[in-house]
Amino acid sequence: MVIAILAILTAISIPVVRDMRSIARRSNCEQNLTRLALAAQAYAVDHIHLPSGTFTGSATIWTGEMLPTGADDSDAIPLTIDSLPEGYHHNWVSALLPYCDRQGMYQSIQFDVGVYAPANAITREADIPFLRCPTSAQQQQPNTTSYAGLHSSDARPIGTDNDGLLSLNRWLIPDEVPDGMAYTILLGEKLSPPDFDLGWMSGTRSSLRNAGTPINAERNKDAYLDPKYVGGLASLHAGGAHVALGDGSIEFLSETIDPKLFANRVCRNDSTETE
Repeated sequence: MVIAILAILTAISIPVVRDMRSIARRSNCEQNLTRLALAAQAYAVDHIHLPSGTFTGSATIWTGEMLPTGADDSDAIPLTIDSLPEGYHHNWVSALLPYCDRQGMYQSIQFDVGVYAPANAITREADIPFLRCPTSAQQQQPNTTSYAGLHSSDARPIGTDNDGLLSLNRWLIPDEVPDGMAYTILLGEKLSPPDFDLGWMSGTRSSLRNAGTPINAERNKDAYLDPKYVGGLASLHAGGAHVALGDGSIEFLSETIDPKLFANRVCRNDSTETE
């Protein structure tokens, strides 16, 4: 009789423990995103603009003072980048390191050469725990990030013509976000096939995504063969993915969100406020 009761209690407790672990992982994921979003706010206060999503080799080296090439929309033909391990590609993640208690790691980065240069190899392979969601950490390489900046409201290459908050060669000031930071998605969760992820330091689809693909859409690995392909948000949380808005608030977006609404929330200047 006692054994039967214990068996019943065990059967009841297992789902409860599983649910508690899931809740704890989601809470930890939210904390990670909050940390990054608040770091972006602190960066913006210090520099009067957001960090650029990524840079090309033709952009001004990251001085913290001058705007990079193409930031004034003067390019007749928009620049785009390929998600390949070649090029400059320093990104928003590196810019936020000093605001995430990683000043030493930031100082170890050689900004006078590209991300993939031998001089940046050790830092590029570094494991930064708060960049990885605990739900998906086991399926990712230690040097990757579960969180991506939103570069565009539609499916297009990472480029200077993007309408998200974190794009190519562009440091956005508040006046360039007429929709308001509180209404615009800054960061969100991502998943990548390990073979195609270049790590947290790479300003490619490895740390940038767009709203042109539904959240948690079935991943077509063949799409990653195209270096211009970027992809959308995704997580291993049931039903959706976490996002951080420009004001630092965190939301869980359903994977069934209306595509137009999702795009509106990523676009920085569509003149649509969404609650």
